[in-house]
Amino acid sequence: MRILFLTDDALDYASDPLYVGLSRVLGNDRVVDYPYKRSFHDPEARVWCLAQRPGRRCSHEAITELLRDRAFDLVCLASFRKESLDECARLYGQVPFPPMVFVDGEDGAHLRHDVLARFPIRVYFKRDYVWKMGSRLRDLGALAWTFRGDLTLFERTAPLPLSIVTETLPDCGGVKKDIDVSYRGRASHPRRVKAVEILSQMEGVRFSGGVYASPDDRAYKLKHGTVERLRTKVLEDSPAPEADRRKKQQPEEYYREIAASKIAVALRGGGLTASLRYFEIAALGTLLLSDRPETLIPNEFEDRRHAVFCRPDLGDMEELVRYYLREEKERAAIASEGRAHVLKYHTCERRAEYFLDVCARTI
Repeated sequence: MRILFLTDDALDYASDPLYVGLSRVLGNDRVVDYPYKRSFHDPEARVWCLAQRPGRRCSHEAITELLRDRAFDLVCLASFRKESLDECARLYGQVPFPPMVFVDGEDGAHLRHDVLARFPIRVYFKRDYVWKMGSRLRDLGALAWTFRGDLTLFERTAPLPLSIVTETLPDCGGVKKDIDVSYRGRASHPRRVKAVEILSQMEGVRFSGGVYASPDDRAYKLKHGTVERLRTKVLEDSPAPEADRRKKQQPEEYYREIAASKIAVALRGGGLTASLRYFEIAALGTLLLSDRPETLIPNEFEDRRHAVFCRPDLGDMEELVRYYLREEKERAAIASEGRAHVLKYHTCERRAEYFLDVCARTI
C-alpha cells in the first residue's frame, strides 16, 4: 500500500498521529505527506505529542507526476481545512486519482457534505462519530439528517478516534503517587468548571490542577462561582494563557502530574469525543475517571475494568473518588488493565492498522 497523505501545517490530533502510525506500519517511503509538513520531519518544528519520521519535499509538479505514474494506491485527504481542500482540488483537476478517503478531525458530529460534493470519497473517517444503526429514534433521526438519507454514505463512514504516540510519554515508572486526584483542562464546557469546584473542595483529598480560559471560552457561571474565581483560587501560579503553553513546552511536568496521581480525570469539552488526555492517563498507569464519550470508539474502555465512568452531571464524582482512593487494590487493577488496553488498541500504530483494515474492507 502506497499512500499520498494530503495535509497542512496545523496540528491535527486525529490525522497527525495516524501519519506517524502509517509510516511505521507501511514504511517511511510508502507514505508521502504533501505539502511537506515540517512538524513530521524537521527537529526545530517538532511538536510535543508527535514523533518525527524521515520525509522528502515534493513540489506540486512532482506529486502530479507521481499520480500520473500511478505511484499511489490511495489518497488520504487528511485535513478538513480550506488550504488542504483547495490544494487537493488543484491536483484532482489535473490527473486521475486512485481511491480517495477523508479524515475529518473537526469537532462536531456534522459531516462535510461540501467535501463529499467535490471529491469521490470512498471512506469517510470521522473523529466525532456518534451514530449506530438500529438504535434509538434520536439516532435514526440523526441518520436521516446527517447523512441526508444516503445509506451508502452511512455504510462507508467509520469512526477514527484519537491515538497516542507512546514514546512521547515520559517514563514515570518511579514517580511516587502523592496526588490523590488531578484534573487540568480548558474551560470549554461548564462540566469541566464544575469538576474543579467539586474536586478542589473535597475535604481530606489532595487535588492538583484546575481549569484555564482561552480568549474565546465563555465564563461559565455556576452555583458557587465562575471560571474567573476558579482561576484565581486554583491556578494562582498559572495564568490562563500560560496553562496550555505549559503543556506544549513542558510536557514532562504535565505528564508527571498525571503519573503522580492515584486518580486522574478527563472530561469532554466543547466536542463530543474523548480528548488526548483520556488515553494519556491510562497509558501512564493512572486510574482514569471520565464522563463517558458520546462518540463511538472501537475497542472502547469498559467501565470498572479499564476505566471508571461517572455520570454526565458529575453527581457521583466525589463518591467515586473517595471509593477508589480507599480501595487501593481495585484502583491499581483497573489502572493496570487500562494501560494494557491502550497499548493494545489505541496507539498510533494500532490506529493505522485499523485505518488500513477499514480501507481494505470498504474500497
